[in-house]
Amino acid sequence: MRLRLVSIFFLATLIVLASVGSGVLQAADSQRNFVVFFEFLDNSSGVDDALKYIFNDMLGPDDLLIIYSPVRLYSFSKTTLARPKAELIAMMKDKLRGDTSQAAQNYKQVIKDMEGVVRTIETKVLGIGPADDESDLSNLFMRYSQGLGDLQQLRKVNETALRQTAGLFRNQRGQNHIILLFEREFRPIPNRDALNQLRETPIFAMRANELFASDNLKAPVDVDAIGELFKQIPLTLHFLYIKSKSNFSSGATFENSGDMYAAFSKIAKTTGGVCDTIAEPTAGLKSIMAVLKKAK
Repeated sequence: MRLRLVSIFFLATLIVLASVGSGVLQAADSQRNFVVFFEFLDNSSGVDDALKYIFNDMLGPDDLLIIYSPVRLYSFSKTTLARPKAELIAMMKDKLRGDTSQAAQNYKQVIKDMEGVVRTIETKVLGIGPADDESDLSNLFMRYSQGLGDLQQLRKVNETALRQTAGLFRNQRGQNHIILLFEREFRPIPNRDALNQLRETPIFAMRANELFASDNLKAPVDVDAIGELFKQIPLTLHFLYIKSKSNFSSGATFENSGDMYAAFSKIAKTTGGVCDTIAEPTAGLKSIMAVLKKAK
């Protein structure tokens, strides 16, 4: 994905968890092992409140925790979790702010470049700039398509590493839960007037629809296989889709994370986890804990 479900980072988990051995995953039957992913591009989307809830209300005395920021993981032993909650919260707030800012730089630059292309398309299509021939628009479409490709590379899920990480939980005692907090994405598209003009132009209508009005159709992982793997371990995935107000484009946008929602919401349902679409992450965390308390 755009952050830490992507690339080689899952492989780092293998090293870290192996190094702590039974200290992280070997658990009493009543213990819960939480791995929480903060898949955010901005820290203004309720991240601080979510951290407060995790440390103050979610964790029980026997529970253990790993937090994935957009850049790295943070593993909390029982000794660490015994420290003052306010200290842990303050530390993680600072870490997540820095990590999120660092990880979002490339993503925001791609969005900025795509927005520049979109604004130029609007100028040409609506006739508010210098007249150009059809090859100019074709070139702009190509540049926008390249931007989509760049976004997909930033969002790519390393399925092999995901399987290896999940396998670490196999045959471990206690309850195993992954909580994925995913902030939905938007990409810039031409405004309504420009889109209508493109749709009325036969040579551009089909391409414009493909670029500016179509979801990502390819699933980022083999959803059925991953869901069954998690069930066998057993490992429960909870997927919280955060509909925050964060938006890095100043004009019209199109939701760009339908593929992630479709994939991980299905895995959550397959494993018996919570799947929720919410404005603030804390509300989703409360929903998860309510379900876990009922299951006791």
